[in-house]
Amino acid sequence: MKRGKKMLVIIISVLGVIGLISWGIIAYLGGSRTLEIKAVERINGDLYFIRLTKPESITWKAGSYANISIAESGKMTADAVSGATDGDGDKKEKSRWLTIASNPEENEILILTHNSGSIYKETLIGLPAGSKVKMSWLGAGLSPSDDKKVMVCFASDVGIAAIRPIIKEWAYTREIYFTHLDKGVKAFNGEISELTKSATSLTYETSDSISKSKEQLKNAINKYGNAAIYLLAGQPDDVGDIKKFLAENGIDSKNIKTDSFRGLQQ
Repeated sequence: MKRGKKMLVIIISVLGVIGLISWGIIAYLGGSRTLEIKAVERINGDLYFIRLTKPESITWKAGSYANISIAESGKMTADAVSGATDGDGDKKEKSRWLTIASNPEENEILILTHNSGSIYKETLIGLPAGSKVKMSWLGAGLSPSDDKKVMVCFASDVGIAAIRPIIKEWAYTREIYFTHLDKGVKAFNGEISELTKSATSLTYETSDSISKSKEQLKNAINKYGNAAIYLLAGQPDDVGDIKKFLAENGIDSKNIKTDSFRGLQQ
């Protein structure tokens, strides 16, 4: 009898946990917001800025990402877009994400993205000002803890979208070293270079090869070692290569955070 009662308590407890998780998911999804396209700007080649209105009630951490759906034929699709998660082709569009290139203090939600040629990307960059999009999921990606540790950052290609808001938030309050394997993406190059003139604790370098980035990072490793937090964002191969390089040079995995823009492989 006691055994049956114990089993019943376990079953009720499990069902309760499942219920709480389900409620949390529903509540989280229920927090979706409709945003308006302010402008879609072609920077160069297939590189674009997507500028969205920012509701007063919304906030996020620097280095965050969001799930965005667009209106198509009067309906909100379940698709999302980004360079930040899995996807090969239109069949997986709904599993993709946008990295937010702005921080909460700015007056817009800024997205930096390549037009990969997918139906979704073509639709997104073709949206006129005033069009509606919906943001449902919102989560932290590379957000560093507020412990004032030195930050050593690496980005490749549009991975700079994840690093830019972090730099803008922390440039005047902690030491930052940042190297960008730009691959022709120079959208924020002038802005960050200009910031180094007033934020003396910020060092910014660019490179044209993964080997050059490693040379630059080796200097940072020699200087800071495991006293720093290492933030990596960009193409999966580049991020994986640099993560391995850091490990080979004695950096503990707990001091490395990554954000792989898998959509860049398309």
